[in-house]
Amino acid sequence: MLTPSVGYLILLVFGVFFTSLTIIMQRRRGKAMTAEQFSTAGRSVGVGLASASIIAAWTWAATLMMSSSTGFQYGISGPYWYAAGACVQVLLFAIVAIHLKRKAPKAHTFLEFIGKRFDKKNHKLMMVFALMTNIIVTAMVILGGAIALNSLTGMNVYVAAFLIPLTFTIYTMIGGLKASFIADYLNTVMIFVILTVFATVVYMKFGVSTVYEGLQSLPESQQMLTMASIPGLFFGMINIIGNFGAVFVDQSYWQRAIASKDSAASKAYIYGGIAWFSIPFAIATFLGVSAAGLGLNVTDPDASAPLMAAHLLGAAGSILFLVMLFMAVMSTGAAELTAITNIIVTDIYRESINPNASSKQTLKVSRIVTLSFGLAMGILSILLFQVGIGLGFVYMAMGIFVSAAVIPLALGLLWKRTTNAGCFYGALLGMISGVTVWFTTAYMLYGNISVQSLGELHSMLAGNLTVFIVSGTIAIAHGLIAKEEFDFESLKDKFKSFDDDQTEVQTSANARREVV
Repeated sequence: MLTPSVGYLILLVFGVFFTSLTIIMQRRRGKAMTAEQFSTAGRSVGVGLASASIIAAWTWAATLMMSSSTGFQYGISGPYWYAAGACVQVLLFAIVAIHLKRKAPKAHTFLEFIGKRFDKKNHKLMMVFALMTNIIVTAMVILGGAIALNSLTGMNVYVAAFLIPLTFTIYTMIGGLKASFIADYLNTVMIFVILTVFATVVYMKFGVSTVYEGLQSLPESQQMLTMASIPGLFFGMINIIGNFGAVFVDQSYWQRAIASKDSAASKAYIYGGIAWFSIPFAIATFLGVSAAGLGLNVTDPDASAPLMAAHLLGAAGSILFLVMLFMAVMSTGAAELTAITNIIVTDIYRESINPNASSKQTLKVSRIVTLSFGLAMGILSILLFQVGIGLGFVYMAMGIFVSAAVIPLALGLLWKRTTNAGCFYGALLGMISGVTVWFTTAYMLYGNISVQSLGELHSMLAGNLTVFIVSGTIAIAHGLIAKEEFDFESLKDKFKSFDDDQTEVQTSANARREVV
């Protein structure tokens, strides 16, 4: 095992490197940052950079830790269900991304679109879902990073949980969304390189036969060598539903569409989604399934990947895994920070507190929100550890809390007959029903309501399925009954750039100069 000082050193190196890179890029750009640039990266990102950014943003710490955990627990079906269950959402998102670009070309958040498309009640409800999604995802990012640091270096898990957000908060606060894109590109390249190293070492050092024979020697009840594993199938269904919420209700994916060129938006999600599949599938197979096949002594499945990396290459393997993990942590963390900043600034500050805020004022508030949210997430992650809620529980429960908004939201963008009442009550009652069924199932099957009984696959699956069925049924049924139709063309002129005040001032100044 590495020493705690290595963990501190890695945090310091990553934080300083990306902060320095952001400052250098800002100076080379030669222009002062504006609120619009901070929020949208100028809406000019090409398909290559956008694709890499989507891969990096969707590669959470959970992608590396949880996917390996499913491989360790469910055998060969685990990697497939994790990768396939979280890939389809990104591919389908290409459809709604292009619709948002067409119907609201100057929008900053999907909530801004919801606010114009529906009434205020829907805007507030969807904002709750969006903020909840960002907080849950960021918590998972930090929890995964802290668990890995603790497993490999012995670093105090609470200290790690507090320091990790600082590494990506500072450079995001300086460079905004564009800084997040650049970091994403570097991180994606590095993750694929390290992944290739691990795959090669497993194959060369142990070979397929050793792992296969090890899995064969495990009890048949564990179903490690079949794609028809029942626990694996249950996890796959939970994964699909939960990740619909994590993509469609997460502003970080919408803002990548908003920041992309019109011609690049939908292509980036298709290319990025296909390329992303290989990351969890490979890491779960080579680190999770192999750890089970080699009989590695793993007490917590969430820690199977870092322990297998150390088993493969010793200290070098631990450092490589930590580097890969921190690339993932920083990309997703920065994406979530910019997402929540855009929501608070666009849909709260400029919508309700200061609608006439200048670009300078908006930029100042954006940076304050970024710093505050980064620090708050460190404290929240410590609290989650203290109440005994780990990475796996948060990951599988996520869909019950956020996926009720998916169908009403997508219908609102794609279907002109979606109504205010159908969207609002579909999302609200979907979540309430899901939580109720989740708790009821846990109590009826296991005799009590606790973190352990709520975390069982049957309880999680019942809650996740209910959320989707109830929200979709209400939203569609009310749209069919009401027979109302919305005119999407009426939205096009309702969105305004944050820099419009600067443009107006500059235009006036130019006009005065011409008169003189």
